[in-house]
Amino acid sequence: MIIINFKDYEEATGENAVNLAKTYVEVVSESGAKVAIAVHPLDLSAVVAEVGDSLMVFSQTGDSYVRGLDGNPKGTQTGRMTSRAVARAGGKGILVNHAENPRTDEEIRAIVADFKSETPETLVVVCAESVERAESIMTICAESKPDFVAIEPPDMIGGDVSVTTKPEIIEDAVAKIGDNVLVGAGVKTGDDVAKALELGAKGVLLASGVIKPKNGKTPAEALSELTKVL
Repeated sequence: MIIINFKDYEEATGENAVNLAKTYVEVVSESGAKVAIAVHPLDLSAVVAEVGDSLMVFSQTGDSYVRGLDGNPKGTQTGRMTSRAVARAGGKGILVNHAENPRTDEEIRAIVADFKSETPETLVVVCAESVERAESIMTICAESKPDFVAIEPPDMIGGDVSVTTKPEIIEDAVAKIGDNVLVGAGVKTGDDVAKALELGAKGVLLASGVIKPKNGKTPAEALSELTKVL
């Protein structure tokens, strides 16, 4: 799987988010690769309306229902991307605990539990800054587990050095977490994806490498290069 995080890049929000998603649909339809895009919550409905089921569209964030001692009734939330809100907007998955939107272990546990109980078909991808944090997350989420754990060393996010240059991180993650590991940070090329898969990861999470590619490539060309190794 390739998950592309649109973040809040100008090139990937608002009307640009819709246009970029349509561009990626063309690549995916030709390659048959499993690709998801994680868009800003404000863009979720518009992007889903345009691309439909041609592309998996995720919300960049998800929230649990806030429950007091007696429990808050469903439907009484304000401003939260709850499981039902994401599902109603057509979202197929969520990102949780990205380095740019961190959560505590308890918040992660509550979010994963809510989505897995309310909308079990929604894919939950929890990010972790290290293998140790990923192990902690999987322990606290023992009753309701995320579908994928994405290992992203914060100091490499958005940089020019790929996490795949540190194979020991990926190998350690796969050995300790299992076969649901994704990796991210600095991933930009087909070689990066191929190396991640070779080391046992199930896919990658990336952003600028395909949204703002260098060397004169278009976003479509950059994604096409990545899908060729799947």
